[in-house]
Amino acid sequence: MPLIIPLVSDRLASHRSFIFSGASSLTFLQAIFAQETDGSRAFLDAQQKVDDGVFRTFFDVNCRCSSETPYDEPENSHTLRERVQYLQRYLPPISTTFGPRGSYDPSASFPQWQSFLSDPPAEPLSFTKTQNNLPESVISVERRWDIDSVWFGAKSLQAIRPPNDFRLSFLPPFGRNISTDQVIQPHGLNLANTRHILLGAFNACSVRFEVFLYFPGTVRSPRSKTRSSKNGLSLERQKDLYDRIIIPAAYETISDPVRQEIPRSYDIAYAKSRAFQEKPGTGRWLPDDESRAFQLRYTLPAQDLPLFWKSVVEKANAVEVATQRGENITYFRNPQLLFQAHDLKNTIAKSNLNDTLTLFQDIVLAALDPDHLDLHSCWLDVGARDYVSTSSPSTFARSESYTLLWKSHCLAGLEQQLSSLATESPIASSHFSSFLLRDVGTYVSKAKSLRGVNPGHPDAHQPCIIRAKAYNCNKETFSVMHRDYRLFGSGFLPLLAFDEAMIRDLAVNNQNHQRASVPQLNRPALMKAWEANKRHLHAISDAIALNSHGVRREVTFRLDVILSMWANSYFDPAQEPHTGPLTQMIQLTAQAANHAPFWVVPTADMNALILTQAARFVAPLDYCFDAASAAGASSEAAQSTDSSVRRIFSFYTAQLLSRLLALCLTSEQQLKYDNWIWLTCWKIRNNSSSHRKSMLERKGLGLGKVITASGMLWIPQSHIDWRSGYLSLETLVELYIPRSPIQARVSSQANVQSLTASKVSIEYYLHVWLRDSRTAFEHGQREKAEKLAHRAANLAAQEIARAYHQHLLLKLEAYWSRVADMRGNRRRQPLRRIQQGLEESSNHLGRIVDAQTIWEVYLEAWAVFAQVGPIVDVYQMPRGVPCWLTTRKYVPPNDGWSNFVFQHLFNRPSRPRWHELHFLQLYRSFKKIWISIDGLNNPFDDKFRRLIGNYILVTFNNSLTKEVGTNHTPGSWYDGKPPFFQIQFWAPYFSPPPIDPQLGMQIIPGPIVATARDFHQRASACFQLWPRIMSPQRLHESSHTEKTNFCKKALQNIIALVGPHWSCETDDLPNTLLWGISCQSHRQGPYEDHFRLPLPASYVKGDYRETKICRPTIILPTRNNVIALAEAVESVSGLGVGVLKLLPWIREALGNGGQQYTILSHLDEKQKVVEPNAHSASLLRRFLSQKNPPQRLISEDNGRENNSEDIEPEDGLSSIDWSDDDSDLALEVI
Repeated sequence: MPLIIPLVSDRLASHRSFIFSGASSLTFLQAIFAQETDGSRAFLDAQQKVDDGVFRTFFDVNCRCSSETPYDEPENSHTLRERVQYLQRYLPPISTTFGPRGSYDPSASFPQWQSFLSDPPAEPLSFTKTQNNLPESVISVERRWDIDSVWFGAKSLQAIRPPNDFRLSFLPPFGRNISTDQVIQPHGLNLANTRHILLGAFNACSVRFEVFLYFPGTVRSPRSKTRSSKNGLSLERQKDLYDRIIIPAAYETISDPVRQEIPRSYDIAYAKSRAFQEKPGTGRWLPDDESRAFQLRYTLPAQDLPLFWKSVVEKANAVEVATQRGENITYFRNPQLLFQAHDLKNTIAKSNLNDTLTLFQDIVLAALDPDHLDLHSCWLDVGARDYVSTSSPSTFARSESYTLLWKSHCLAGLEQQLSSLATESPIASSHFSSFLLRDVGTYVSKAKSLRGVNPGHPDAHQPCIIRAKAYNCNKETFSVMHRDYRLFGSGFLPLLAFDEAMIRDLAVNNQNHQRASVPQLNRPALMKAWEANKRHLHAISDAIALNSHGVRREVTFRLDVILSMWANSYFDPAQEPHTGPLTQMIQLTAQAANHAPFWVVPTADMNALILTQAARFVAPLDYCFDAASAAGASSEAAQSTDSSVRRIFSFYTAQLLSRLLALCLTSEQQLKYDNWIWLTCWKIRNNSSSHRKSMLERKGLGLGKVITASGMLWIPQSHIDWRSGYLSLETLVELYIPRSPIQARVSSQANVQSLTASKVSIEYYLHVWLRDSRTAFEHGQREKAEKLAHRAANLAAQEIARAYHQHLLLKLEAYWSRVADMRGNRRRQPLRRIQQGLEESSNHLGRIVDAQTIWEVYLEAWAVFAQVGPIVDVYQMPRGVPCWLTTRKYVPPNDGWSNFVFQHLFNRPSRPRWHELHFLQLYRSFKKIWISIDGLNNPFDDKFRRLIGNYILVTFNNSLTKEVGTNHTPGSWYDGKPPFFQIQFWAPYFSPPPIDPQLGMQIIPGPIVATARDFHQRASACFQLWPRIMSPQRLHESSHTEKTNFCKKALQNIIALVGPHWSCETDDLPNTLLWGISCQSHRQGPYEDHFRLPLPASYVKGDYRETKICRPTIILPTRNNVIALAEAVESVSGLGVGVLKLLPWIREALGNGGQQYTILSHLDEKQKVVEPNAHSASLLRRFLSQKNPPQRLISEDNGRENNSEDIEPEDGLSSIDWSDDDSDLALEVI
């Protein structure tokens, strides 16, 4: 028998009446010893020694650190009250700042922003001076012990003693699940990562316990066919649980008439819980509002619980669930129970710990049967609250209210003391900064896992300190617990810096431009939330009377250890006064021999400082939000050069101020996603496969140093442009903002920069060019004005085309994912060509998506699809794939491709359902900007309809109702195939322009004239050779002659396609002129489109036989294709002299100086704007051209880190040198 048992027995004999008011604690002790093992006996002794140290050190009212404050404070410093008076000289009155919208003019305080945000007084903030200036030199502090949270790992529902009935729950909300990381592991379970459900609840006197049902087998089991949250059960799995386990068990074991009320099926329970939907929705709620679902609860008598639980376990061990692989597993096998009660600190609380445990025994332990608890899986949180004592319980009778606040430097010393108590079990500590003040903080520590063993596991036998925390009790004043103490904490609030149109653009951009959905976000809803947060602060600022607030300490202990210590009279206040009642006089002067680990300050002064700090951020935020409202309501603002740019600057400023506003009202540790605020620079390991041995350097604002130096937050003057009130360009262009969990993805820096680069920057350039064009028109400089207008129209057309390219590829990706699902693949295999196309399209020099791109996508898709299906020939894709369309509507002379694209996508007679797609929003936005030169130049649509066909070379077939048309004609090849292979496309064929016969040279005859049919035959031949040439490994096994002939034919065909050519008897190399170099420049008259819509084969006869084609041109004669073919041929070994002679000639004669042909393969206008000369780039253009958050690659060379290059050189740390002075233009715009 262990040594502790005789000791406990002896003490029980002499102190039974003092320690136990009933038999419940004795029963628990007997159960503890009955469940002991050899390891747990030694653990109890060792853990009691550690816990004894915790009670003596962590709960000591006196601090054991060396000094009152580690900072040398000058004689002249500010008390809290003096700092409030200093700041309020520059701020609007607090009551109006927090008042409803319209109660004050935010712009009136704009001239004072620098004073209250960035100009700290010479005197630092001093809590020491504040405390020394109190009217009392000594103050009395009392303590109240409590038990806050209780966790019981139960073996059976039989642990609930009669008459405490159990309330069975149906369909509890997912929000009730335990989702926060817990050190404790009842039954050895990771509570946050194991699937579970709220089974029900029961009451132990005034304490309500929630009962959770855990399923250990779900941690490592194969994935089921349904989706749900990380640790919850999907509705499908809940249906299995209730229909196959819970309800049958209840009807087998629960006596009548109680069981008559329990629903007989999951469907009945679901219908009852959604009964609110049986009435029509009103303006206050919608029929599909799941938050209104009613949680059904049914009482099960305690005497029926043993049989009920036994039946539940038997059925759970027998029920099988199908996985995604088609396997059957016992998903619910070996279910485990957890009883949990929280926030009991005002229910189970007394002046000494012994009485607190006695109350805990009478309320909680008496209601439970320890024989049905795993006592190694039971924990409780023991806490103590210290507060300034008062003779009257009435707040209104008190002359002065005081707030106690933990000293941040004393908490650091407390961490060292705790670490020394359990040296073999290290702790992980987190220090929280409170209210953006240097000298106030809170503290949390958790035991670390050691060698893979979690200290909270019931089988862990290493003594440790599971969890300890110290926090300020005034946090409830400025927020509420069920909101996780996050007033102004929503990541959506900074979006109020945008107008409604930009919020919609961001939402669509965040959806990858795939859907034309109307986003749920809107400014009125966001503004209501903003006003509700302000209303909370207004109520606090107008409080009639103030409360005193204490500080609290809390430690998590194992129940068996605490009960054993209690049985040994450890908590007897006569023997152990440190756990007894506490009333202590605290010396407030700096000369005191001992100091407390907390500050004592007037509640009025502390509240005033917190509210004043909040007002410092609310006033500028109101200004930013009102400016966005005014911009959205003003038609002139929409036409201004820099309206959207200002909104971007305003958003980033609002993002900073909103985060600071949330932090000044609470306590929070320095988290990684806030590095951009606190650190000047930080580095992370680069996970890119191409830069494994490198790091990424990111830059932040470095505000942490400011708080350390001055005691509170000030924003350095250089960070803000005080003329505009926004973060300066010098700051923004280098600032990296990580996305935090509380921040909506839609408002992440990556999403905002994506919108900036794809839309806002383009709008900016269009505004500038069209403004200059208008000025040139007004001054009679028509040639310059026309050039600027054409450049603006060309940029607009290319960026709209880029948006359509990405939309088309993302749609294809979405359709392909359904193919993978239909084939039963566990993981979708993305198509490499789609990913490549998306990357190429997003570059400033963006690759145009054309028929060749679509063909390559389907070639790759067919190879994958054929391997998993009953396909005979994997390599031979059917002729009908992709599904190219021909037209009977747009017949000559109305078969021009560019006009068709304009009518098909942008100018439909009736508005289609998909009219809100991103590329159409861009079109409407750019068209609106063109209004600035209406009457001086052609309308936007006249230019756009001629340009767009050069950049959009493939489209979906669509209608008013469907944006992606499909072919599923019964009996055709497409019938029954996945929709991906049914998608219909439009693509043009190239019709060569007529050749001027005078182009012949003196020594050679005129050029060979190619008709559309001749060109198409050459293009078809090139298309047939293309796959084999572009995969040279397929030629390696061919003979020398075969390889030479094959490559020579391919090169001759591509040469014949690039333009008119001449034969020469003295030389076997042709003379070639690229299409459009002289042909288009000599043509007069109306515009003629050389891209045409394919006609049905039945139409291509008679006069159309030589000029019209029934299929699109797949391989267009672009420079990109010519060079790509030449490079592929060069990689083939063993070629003949004739081919080798052609290759250098191609590079020289057809290289075109590195420039594209007039048949384009890339969108180049944006590159011309933003990339040619990095050294001449203005900050504004650098900022607008950034597509991704800025970071730099740091290389590691022999352990030393050296700056090497920008991690994203292509993404906009360069731009064009305009003729205007960059700095002047930036100042004018900003």
